[in-house]
Amino acid sequence: MELMAKMYIVGKINEWIRKRILEEEIVSKGKAGADKLQNILDEHVWDNIEKFIKSAKSKDNKFIPNFIEDFSEDIFGGVFTEIKGILNLRELLESIFSDEKKAIGI
Repeated sequence: MELMAKMYIVGKINEWIRKRILEEEIVSKGKAGADKLQNILDEHVWDNIEKFIKSAKSKDNKFIPNFIEDFSEDIFGGVFTEIKGILNLRELLESIFSDEKKAIGI
């Protein structure tokens, strides 16, 4: 169950970062990559990610079995704290930027 929670949370973090990149592209078109990166990785980044995941968890996604979506809050808290300590958001964000640059030929 903990492994499923980790996969779900990491997937949601990836989704949140991609969503924020798109928002920054729309709002801050002319800014360089480093400026956009700073806007995304502000001091509230983990709080915002946690809110995003909890919001997504409260919705019923017909493509994800309920036993995966309905993991308990204590599992969520422990796994989320562990991921915060392990996951380097800057590396993930730079990797996403790099993939998107390759996709559009920059």
